[in-house]
Amino acid sequence: MPDNSKIIHGDCRSVMPGLERQSFDLVFADPPYPCIQRKYGTLDAAEWAALMDVVMIDTRRLLKPSGSAVFVLQPNSSKVGSLRPWLWEFLARWTRRWNMVQDVYWWNLATPPSVHTQRRFGLMRPSMKLCAWFGEPDCYRNQDAALWTESERNRAMRAESRAGRSWCGDRPNDQHQRYRVKTRTDASEKRGGVVPFNVIPMANTSSRRTGAGHEGQTPEALTRWWLRYACPTGGRVLDPFAGTGTTLRVASELGLDAVGIEKHEQWHRVAEASLDG
Repeated sequence: MPDNSKIIHGDCRSVMPGLERQSFDLVFADPPYPCIQRKYGTLDAAEWAALMDVVMIDTRRLLKPSGSAVFVLQPNSSKVGSLRPWLWEFLARWTRRWNMVQDVYWWNLATPPSVHTQRRFGLMRPSMKLCAWFGEPDCYRNQDAALWTESERNRAMRAESRAGRSWCGDRPNDQHQRYRVKTRTDASEKRGGVVPFNVIPMANTSSRRTGAGHEGQTPEALTRWWLRYACPTGGRVLDPFAGTGTTLRVASELGLDAVGIEKHEQWHRVAEASLDG
């Protein structure tokens, strides 16, 4: 484990007040969700809201002025076809009290069919999770670290323009369209990629294997994407719900300092062992 990284055994509501004010660049966490029975406990919607309100207050105190916080959240249903409102209530409350930088979603392309998708219900796979991103409007982010690979269509349009054609794009008689498409395709070449969408398509195929049996494991690839994007080089990350230590392991890999807090002794031991190893 890096000298400036550590995993703390305790309830984040008790630990966070003892951490130094404005000492973190990013808070990244995948909290427990309410109304879901887990081996490590269950919260009802009111208990969850109270927990997250405390976490959000402490998060604002602990972040540097340029820092931000990302919480990975997914709604759930009281019964098939009836979603619980806790997620939207939380978002509305804290978007008013603080600021949501942008709505960003993680799309797990490997989500298997569930009870929702049975033919008698006819619903779709619940494969999207919200990455609730809070901070000041000008909080730190490094778009260059999150660029997407250029599409084949983009490359083809640029090649077509270079081949001596007088236009680039689907509307050859529109001068403004020619300029806009050429500017976009040239920029992607210079930057080494294209601006990412606010939907991150990332299959979660390894969290069960790497999570030591934890039922709510965050994939390392998603954690890495956010730490590269929202934390500056040499920065400091906090995970108030550290679980088996995914955030800390990824932070160490990226040369970042990290503090994790984990309430449950079993997962604290797993995280500690994986970091020391």
